[in-house]
This record gives sequence, structure tokens and C-alpha cells, in this order.
Amino acid sequence: MGFAAGISLASLTLASALVLSGGPYDGAAGSPGSLAVAHDDPALVAFATGVVELVRGPAEAGNPAAGLVSFGAGEKALGAPGLDAFDVVSLGDGGSITLTFDRPVTDGPGWDFAVFENSFSDDFLELAVVEVSSNGVDFFRFPSASLTPVAPQVGGFGTLDPTDLHHLAGKYRLGFGTPFDLSELAGASPRLDIRAVTHVRIRDVVGAVDPVLATLDADGRVINDPWPTPFATGGFDLDAIGVRHAGGETGYAAWRRVRFSEAERADESVAGPVADPDRDGRGNLLEYTLGTEPRDPADGVVNAPFLVLGEGGRPALVFTLPAGRDDLELRVEWTADAATPSPWYSDIQHVAALDFALPDGGVSRVTAMAVKTLSEEPRQFLRLVVTLR
Repeated sequence: MGFAAGISLASLTLASALVLSGGPYDGAAGSPGSLAVAHDDPALVAFATGVVELVRGPAEAGNPAAGLVSFGAGEKALGAPGLDAFDVVSLGDGGSITLTFDRPVTDGPGWDFAVFENSFSDDFLELAVVEVSSNGVDFFRFPSASLTPVAPQVGGFGTLDPTDLHHLAGKYRLGFGTPFDLSELAGASPRLDIRAVTHVRIRDVVGAVDPVLATLDADGRVINDPWPTPFATGGFDLDAIGVRHAGGETGYAAWRRVRFSEAERADESVAGPVADPDRDGRGNLLEYTLGTEPRDPADGVVNAPFLVLGEGGRPALVFTLPAGRDDLELRVEWTADAATPSPWYSDIQHVAALDFALPDGGVSRVTAMAVKTLSEEPRQFLRLVVTLR
């Protein structure tokens, strides 16, 4: 929020100034045509439930002596938004926070989720860009626009015209969220499923107009917002993320639902766990496990498990698990002869991600190393076996 310790909330409330309205976008909460989402809007059905990562930014970009911001724990951004300006987490210049949800955010009619900040007025606005992901690895940013002139630099307690801002969280005062419609990212990448967004990342805008420090909008314009704010509360202050459209299923069931039509789901040869509709050698359950797409054969080379020669001359299988795969049971097995019927053995040493504990967020690199060296068993084949819990 960018205010110094000891200033009361009441004094901040009195500091509100007249809001300008000269730009092409909607204006402050309560103004005609405003798209602001109220904190108690009955359309909100869910809220963020987990913090994957909190990266604190500096209190003043370019000035290491200012240190990092420190106000609020990441958990302050969980649950419903409210009217407490201090129940937030501050990100600092360029800082970010990545949040998850019990149910994926999905595309529906109109806006799908809203981001709430704690501005004390309609024109003191600290901004952030918003990114979403369907796998916790690949993030895609909503195309923002800032028409605020780059000169002069907006000061630490300067003001902005909200009608000059689009797709920038923090556009509205405390108690009102900035809405985002996932349909606007349709087709952005085959790695993004707008029907099953699992992660939302909020990244503070460094408001400096210095091109070395500045954050740019989608058209390459410098985003000018209050700067510097060299306090523990500097930068964007996240209150909450409210969800309007949440998927009813999670895990493999949700993944399968959004990738196959109802008719296809009734056909196990197309949508069954061992079916391989793109014929890339991966069944649907394995595509889900590794975060690849069942209809994209080129995806077969993406995140493919691979063999390495580990310590002591022992072969090892390495693969990566995306977040949200806690409905799976995994094991690695080996055999000396994969060409003919022969036993597969499970005496594998787990040297990373012991017992395949799945991550709560982000990704987990797993290495499973054979117990026998190649001198003991010169022919060894390793395989990954996946089952649903």
C-alpha cells in the first residue's frame, strides 16, 4: 500500500482526491460503467486456498539499501476479500505471489475471477500484472494497457486515472476487485487450458519510468504508477482472489472432462486412461501425469522421462511431475529383458522426491535410481508405472 508506519487508516481515507476520467476504459468503483467487483458480490463462489510461492520485491527498485518489503504473510491473500486494509500481503517492486485453488478456475460467461487490492482511495492505485497457468509451470499474462503519461514520474503518493488502465490488478479501491475473463487468453498456447486454470500469479508493477527498471504493458509502454514507496508495505498489496467460475472436478477427472467431449468420454478407446488419441506412445493417464496434451503428438518430446547414468554406474530414470497430481500413485520398476515376458522388479532407490511425494505446488523433479550397477546387471530397462488412487 506504500504508507509509512504510524499513519492511521483514518488519515489515509481522508487523503482521497478527485478522480480524473479521461481515458477509454471503465472508471472507479461506483462510477457509471465501472466493472469493479464488490468484495461481497454473490457471484463469488470460491477463493484462493494455497500459496505456492511468495517472492518479495525490494522496497525501492534500484536501491539495494532499501531492503525487501516485509508486510503480511502470504496466507493473508487466502480466503475472501474484505474491508481491512491491513489484512494483505505486500509484494514490493516487481515482487510476486502465486496462488492455487481447491477447484480449478474455469472459463464461463463474462469475467471468471477478480483480484482485490487495498487502495485507500479511487486514484491512489498500486498496480500488478496477472498471469495464469494450467500446470503450475507455464504462465500466461493478461495483456495489460497503461495510457498514463510517462512524464512526470508519479510520486510515491501520486494519483492515477483508472480510465487509463486495463487488465491491471489494483485498479479499484479497497473492497473492489479487478475482473479477468479467461476467454481473452483463448488460443494463447496449447499449454494453457482456460477451462482448468490451477494457478494465478500476481506480479507487482515497478512503477518507475526509468526504462531500466520499468514494467511494460502489452504494447511496450512504460507503466507509470506511484514510485518509490520505500516502506515495508511498498508495492502491490494483495487482499484476495475471488473466483466466479470454479470447476466441479479436480485432478484427472477434471483434466479428462475439459479435454474430451461428453461423447468422447463415453468411448474408452478415445478417452480411457490407456487410450492414445494422438498416437504419440503416451496413454491419457500418462499425458496427465507428465502435463502434456492428449491431442498433440508433438507433445511426446515435452517432459519425456529420460535415462541417465547415475552414481556408481547405476542407471536412473528422471521425470518431472507438474503440480496438482496428488491423485496418482507412482512407481519405477526395472527388468533385464523388456522384449519378452519377464519379471519387473521394484528394488529402485529413490534419490529425489523420496517415495514420490507429490508437490503441493510448482513442479517436482523425480529421480529413481536402480540398485544394481551396470556391471552387476549390464542390461537394465526402467519404466514408470502410474495408477489412480
